[in-house]
This record gives sequence, structure tokens and C-alpha cells, in this order.
Amino acid sequence: MDFRILVHSHNAQMFLMLQHVLAIEGFSVSLTASMEDAVNELHDKSVRAIIIDHSASEVCLRDVAALKAARREIAIALLCNQSDGALDVPFDETGADLVLSRPFDPAHLIQFLRRLRLDALIAKGGAEASADVLRFADLEMNSATVKVRRNGRDVPLTALQFRLLRHLLQNPEAVRSREELIAAAWPADSDVEPRTVDIHIGLLRRALRTFGPDIIRTVRTLGYALDLDTCPKA
Repeated sequence: MDFRILVHSHNAQMFLMLQHVLAIEGFSVSLTASMEDAVNELHDKSVRAIIIDHSASEVCLRDVAALKAARREIAIALLCNQSDGALDVPFDETGADLVLSRPFDPAHLIQFLRRLRLDALIAKGGAEASADVLRFADLEMNSATVKVRRNGRDVPLTALQFRLLRHLLQNPEAVRSREELIAAAWPADSDVEPRTVDIHIGLLRRALRTFGPDIIRTVRTLGYALDLDTCPKA
């Protein structure tokens, strides 16, 4: 699924850092030189979010509000040097959906963008999520009952395999690194080798293939993701 993110910043190091961090999450990132360029990019429906580095540019926050008005569904994340209470216009008038003060934790930004992408997947019909149920293609996971079904049939999984699959399902198209999967599926401070992850993903893949085609995509040197394109075409 197309999900482009624009970054408006005059700080090259900030852009390169954001580009690197978000690329690991599977996002496509582009730099805009001006707010005019950003407005023009809004005609491309694959653009879903804009990150504005207010701390390193002369962006007027009223222009941010105008950007939001140009396309209401666009998500705007604002990076600044001050708390939102010290901005030159009230926070609720900026149009920003997220405001982070420097130094900021990239994890907050990533979580925000993951949620946006998951919402887009739900709208597209490729994945559905609720408090207890995650779905992707013909696969359904119910965390309340700790059950996984595929094509209407129960898939027996170990607790470890369940945790691995749940992490993949939480953001299906994002590539999950082996380190991230270790953190999600194994107890804290466990000494787990990356090769161990490969072995257990292989076992999970085998269990899921019992009731349908392979939907786990291996991204060489990076990790794993769920992908409908992995399935063989008829």
C-alpha cells in the first residue's frame, strides 16, 4: 500500500535521521524544500502525513493550519523546541495532529505513524483490528481467547509463535527486524540469537501454510512482514 511521508526541514541531519528511522519501518519519505512544495504534493493521494521541523525552519504555524485546511485528512506532526503552550498560536489552531518538543523520542513519532498506516489498511480492507481481534487477509487472531484461525480453521501455535504473529499483525506491511521480534516475543534480557528468530518464523510459516498460501515475506538482512503479494498467483 502506498503511504508516503513528507518531511519539511532545513536541518539535513534531522531529515537523514528521520529518513533512516522511518525506512526501517517501511515508510517512504521525501523532503520538501518549502511549504509551497508541500501543498503541491498534497495532490498525490499516496501522501498521508507531513512532518514539519519547526525548530529548524521559518515556518509560520498559521501556514501549518492552512496546510491542514487544504486537505483535511492529511496528518501533521510538528517538531518544535518549545512546549505547545509556548507556540506563537494556540495548539488547537495549528492543525497539527501531533506536537513533539525537542529532544523528542522517535518512538512516539513511529507509534503515531503506525496507527495512521493501520487505519489506512482498515479503510482499504486489507486488515481489520479491534481491541481483541487482528485480521489480515484470511487470517484472524483473537487475543482474548488466544486463538488463531485461517480460512475458518483453527491454527495451533505455541505461545512464542502466537506472540511473533501478533507483532506482525499489529502493523502487517511494516518490516519487523529480528531485534524487534526478539523484544516482542521473548522475555526481557533473554539471550536470543537472530538465527533463532529465523527458525521460529520458519515454524510459524509452516503452521500457517497448513491452511493457505505463504503470507510471510522475508526481507533479506532486514526482517519479516506480512504481505499478500507473497501468495502465489493463480
